Amino acid sequence: MLLAIDIGNTNTVVGVYDGETLKNSFRVTSSHVMTADETGFFIIGLLERMQVSNEEIKKVVIGSVVPPLTSVFETMLKQYFRCSPIVITARLKLPIRIEIDQPDQVGADRIANSVAGFHKYGGPVIIVDFGTATTFDVVSADGAYIGGVIIPGPETSMAELARRAARLFEVRIEPPDCVVGKSTAGAMKSGLFYGTVGQLDYIIDRIIEETGFKKPTVVATGGLANGIEKHSRYIGQIEPNLTLEGLRLIGGMNLAV
Repeated sequence: MLLAIDIGNTNTVVGVYDGETLKNSFRVTSSHVMTADETGFFIIGLLERMQVSNEEIKKVVIGSVVPPLTSVFETMLKQYFRCSPIVITARLKLPIRIEIDQPDQVGADRIANSVAGFHKYGGPVIIVDFGTATTFDVVSADGAYIGGVIIPGPETSMAELARRAARLFEVRIEPPDCVVGKSTAGAMKSGLFYGTVGQLDYIIDRIIEETGFKKPTVVATGGLANGIEKHSRYIGQIEPNLTLEGLRLIGGMNLAV
């Protein structure tokens, strides 16, 4: 079995694959102060809930955008699983080509998303990942990763607005009852939701205009993706496990060292 670990700034997602089948996955808050032992107890506990033993894990793939946690997980895996994980970078063997100015700066999650999106839908494909940041990643018809866009995620924007405005507060991103809010909370919900949708569609408009893509597939993933597709002009697919699937695919092409 393969253990896939997607370490983000806000959440860490852990999944176990039996061949190409995702047995189960868990999304938990990323803790930036955990020790290797604490991380080991945590991962083993999740595996026990999946009824999977340490010995059944034959390969581990890590996609991380939090360098301090990467080293903690690597240490833990050597201690508790007796294996060296595959850590996603642009230097690994990939089924797509990274064609940007500084390939080493591409986040592991963006590489995994692009690999999985292209594998499932072909190209051109645009992957939108709603997380701490909202990222847009663009893969051409012939499998070239040509870059993307990064903006603050909806929750990040709302948290910063609430921090800076004394009389405002955080609200959830969800479709409001009406565009014109009848209360402060209603106005903020409308602004957050429709601002996100409008921003999303405008950026995709510009990507298509610049690349000349004809009818690209647009895929959404990330913890805040659900529901957006009903209001966006472009999003046609929601893939909640896209990043894990990308980790699995890259793991299958590379051997742990």
